[in-house]
Amino acid sequence: MAGIERQYELVVIGNGAAGDNIARTLGRQGRKVALVEKAHLGGECLNDGCVPSKALIEIAREARRHPISWTEALARVHAVQLLVRGNDPGGGFDRDGVDLYWGEARFLAPGRVAVGDDVLVAPDVVVATGTEPGLPPIPGLAEARPLTNRTIFRVAQLPRRLAVIGGGPIGLELGQALHRLGSEVTLFEALDRIAATEEPEVSLELQRIFEAEGIRVVTGAKLARAERLADGTVALETADGRFVVDDVLVAAGRKPVIPAGLAELGLARDSRGFIAIEPCGRTSVPGTWAAGDVTGKFQFTHYAAYQAHHIAKHIAEGVCEPIPDAIVPWAIFTDPEIGHAGMTEAQARERGLAVATGMLAARELDWFRTTGQVEGFAKVVVDAETGALLGAHFLCARASTLAGEACLAIQHGLTDRQVAGTIHPYPTAGELFRWACARAVSGRQRG
Repeated sequence: MAGIERQYELVVIGNGAAGDNIARTLGRQGRKVALVEKAHLGGECLNDGCVPSKALIEIAREARRHPISWTEALARVHAVQLLVRGNDPGGGFDRDGVDLYWGEARFLAPGRVAVGDDVLVAPDVVVATGTEPGLPPIPGLAEARPLTNRTIFRVAQLPRRLAVIGGGPIGLELGQALHRLGSEVTLFEALDRIAATEEPEVSLELQRIFEAEGIRVVTGAKLARAERLADGTVALETADGRFVVDDVLVAAGRKPVIPAGLAELGLARDSRGFIAIEPCGRTSVPGTWAAGDVTGKFQFTHYAAYQAHHIAKHIAEGVCEPIPDAIVPWAIFTDPEIGHAGMTEAQARERGLAVATGMLAARELDWFRTTGQVEGFAKVVVDAETGALLGAHFLCARASTLAGEACLAIQHGLTDRQVAGTIHPYPTAGELFRWACARAVSGRQRG
C-alpha cells in the first residue's frame, strides 16, 4: 500500500545532540520540519551514555564513604535521567514547530523517507543516527552475550567478578565506578597502555591509581576466546592464562547506525564505515547531510552540537561552506578526571615543532591540599620559542573544567606567559593551569 506523502522543508533522522539542535533551530525559524526517532528522545548521551554514566560515577564516589546497593544506585541513575529528560513525552517539539514521528526511517530515494505508513518528502534530509556498541572480533564473544553501555544500567544484579574489555573512556569510567560499587574488576586493553589518546604520563599514573584501588589492569591483552559456561560464568582465554568472571562488559569501539535504504543510494563511507561528509556536512547523496557521531569525527556531545550549529546554518542559507576548524577538548570522568585540549607532546613533535613542556603536581597547590584531592598533575605543551600554547593535559580533580579554560587559551593563541600572568582566584583548581604555564616559561628561559 502506498504511503501518505507529507511535504516538509527538512527531515531530521535521530534525536541526539546533533539532530535535536538542527531540528529545533530550523523549526524555530519557521521552517516546516519533521523529526524521526525510533526509540527514545535524547539520543545515546541521555539514555545510555553521558548522563547515566556520570550519575553512576558520582554515586560510586559516594560509595567509597558508605555502602550503596546496586538497586539504589540504578534507581538514582534513572531518577537523574528523568530529571534531564523533563516532563513532556513529546520533548516540546510542537512548541518549536517540529513534527515528531516515531519509528524506523527508511530511504526510498534522495529526499524521500518512509516512516511506517508515512512518506516524508523534503529537499534536505539530515542523518543524525549516531552509533551503537561494537564487538571486537574475539571468537565466542557475541555468543557469550556480553554487557555494553546500553545494557549495564538495566541488569538486576551487579556482577561480583566483572571483566571490562576496552581501556578507553567508557571502559575506564564504568570499570572504576562498578568496582567502587562492589565488583571485582579486571580491565583488558589491547594496546600497551590505557587511555591511549592521552599523554603517556597520564596513562601510567591513572593505571597506578586504578591498581591502588584494587582494579586489575591488563595491557597488551590478547583475548583469544570467550565462552559462556554452563553455570552462567564467562571464561576468557588470553596469552596470560584463563580468566573466569561472572560477566563481561565490552567497551571497545563504536559502529555507525545507518538508516535503511541509504547505502543503496550511493552513500560514501570512510574506511571505518562512518558516513563520509564534505567539509560543510553534506554526504554523497543529493540533498542529504550527516551530523554527530555517525560521521565518525569527534564522538562527543559537545562536538556534535558544534557541528550541528553550522549545518543548520548551511541548510537555512542554502550554502556549503566548510565548518570552521576548532580545538575540541574532551574529558574522561574517572576519579581523578582526565582533561585534554590541543596536541600531545608527541603530536607536536610529529609536526616538526620545537616544543617545551611545563608540569606541576596537584599536591603542590593549596586547593588540592585543602580538599584532600592531591592525586595527579597538569602538563602543558608550548612552542619552545614563542611560548604559544599547543596543548594542555590534566589528570586531577576538576580536570574536565580545566580543559575548557585551556581550550579557550589555545584556540585564541595565548602564550604560557600570558596565562601565567593572569590572576586566578585562590584557592582554586584553576591555579594548576596557571602555574603549569609558569613552569613552561621557566623551562624555556633555562633552555
